Amino acid sequence: SASEYGSAISDQQLTVDGTARALTVPATAVAAMVTNGAEPIRVRWGTPTASVGHYLNPYSVMDLYQDDLGDVKFIRVSSSSTIDVTYFG
Repeated sequence: SASEYGSAISDQQLTVDGTARALTVPATAVAAMVTNGAEPIRVRWGTPTASVGHYLNPYSVMDLYQDDLGDVKFIRVSSSSTIDVTYFG
């Protein structure tokens, strides 16, 4: 899991709405744990849409690693959601 990549160095909370959103990644981050909020979202390495990208169910958790952190973006499926992100380094 992402937590095996070191100590937590930063947290971020991001509203995922109708515009594809990228993470604000600290320079020393090597991994991140992302927890989705109450609504489904899409995740894509590139630009997702409400119907294109990996579907992330409400309250799901995903791990991201160094090469993924700068390219991944999130967008809502129908209603906005909030993701919580912890960065590790």
